[in-house]
Amino acid sequence: MLIVAAFNPWQFYYADLLISFRFPLLAAALFFALLLLALKKLWLGGVIAIICIINLSSLVPLHSLEVVPSKAAITVKQINLNYNNPYVDMHLKNLQNLQWDVLVLQEFSDLNRHLLTPFLNKASLFGYREVEGIPYGIVVISRLPIIHRQQVKLDGDRLGYIKLKLLLDKHPITAFIAHPPSPRTATHWHNRNRLLSVINEASTKEIDPWFIAGDLNIVPWSGYFNWSNAQSCYAAANAYTSFAPTAIEHTLMTGLPIDHCIFNQEFNLSSLEVSEFKGSDHKILSYTLNLKS
Repeated sequence: MLIVAAFNPWQFYYADLLISFRFPLLAAALFFALLLLALKKLWLGGVIAIICIINLSSLVPLHSLEVVPSKAAITVKQINLNYNNPYVDMHLKNLQNLQWDVLVLQEFSDLNRHLLTPFLNKASLFGYREVEGIPYGIVVISRLPIIHRQQVKLDGDRLGYIKLKLLLDKHPITAFIAHPPSPRTATHWHNRNRLLSVINEASTKEIDPWFIAGDLNIVPWSGYFNWSNAQSCYAAANAYTSFAPTAIEHTLMTGLPIDHCIFNQEFNLSSLEVSEFKGSDHKILSYTLNLKS
């Protein structure tokens, strides 16, 4: 029953929530399989144990990336700060001294707008201007020129995404930045899926190289995480978790990979690092995308 729950194919709210916890469910199933083996139920226990071990093995990180960064490469850092994070000032000061081309900040409080001032003369910003406000709590700081900016609204200011055009070594790059609702209710779940579907459709119409960044509030094995002709950091690099739904320490068994980067075939991933971020229940993703020649 636990294995069925972990791989259920049903496309409704509670089934999709359940599948998010695939690995804890498999771990519990493996525990019961070991109990069956201890009780001399060798055939049943052995079959269940093998199924669990094969699927849990996907948690083992893949070999390190071997792609050499090219001249036309974009380095991105993205983090869900947490609106109430008391360390935002400290983090922004530290980030000023790090190497990155694009910094994506989510759940950025309007009360912290003044903390963006040091970046004004050093980068292009989306979310700082009063006319823009901070839509969906998203701020983007880019050391690459932003040559086009757009807020795409699905439901006023409550649901939508940010579309930016960046200039990378004379190449226009499209960035989709989104933070769909957390599926805490069936309505939020529906809105999350709707937003992801709209971004998916928009990305397929792009003629320029593109990538998607954000806390997408979905695990990569969900049926609603469906990107044709594209690849994700999770699939290209290794297994990781970026969010812990409880106060328990992040581990491969207690966390969820819901922060993502997705990119089309004109990019490849040359590096990925997932690190702790003080004051947030999310980790920061740092990655480099090579533009293929």
